[in-house]
Amino acid sequence: MKYLLLLIISFSLFAIPQKSNAEDVPERYKVVIEESYYVIAHENKEEFMKIYKERIFPFWREMKKMGLIEDDIRMYSQRIHPKKPHWTHKTVVRFKNYHAIDKWLASREEVVDKLFPDEGSYKEMRGKIAAITEAHWDDLVRELPLE
Repeated sequence: MKYLLLLIISFSLFAIPQKSNAEDVPERYKVVIEESYYVIAHENKEEFMKIYKERIFPFWREMKKMGLIEDDIRMYSQRIHPKKPHWTHKTVVRFKNYHAIDKWLASREEVVDKLFPDEGSYKEMRGKIAAITEAHWDDLVRELPLE
């Protein structure tokens, strides 16, 4: 009987309704953070930074002007390289919400054409980075409320 009561209480805790209405969620919890990781061979590090600063960074600044991302794009490198996961550079972009990601996807070709009219598409611009990247992955993360 004691275990049955404990089981019922446990299930009732999980059954407490959660806020599901998007309007009730504070803005800070709507932000979607994209962390992009790159593994770059030592001999390509300078070329990677050159391409990133000349092409990718201005692209993200334009996205900020359009109001799709919050804060500035940031880039990090590891100070001490652990065995796993090993990455050379990490960038962090804070999208305002999932709707902003949809707008970003829909407008990125137009933005690349505006910034670099003679250089082709977004895919071609990203291809220059991909050509010197040994590995790349993205994580989309969000902050969870603790109270």
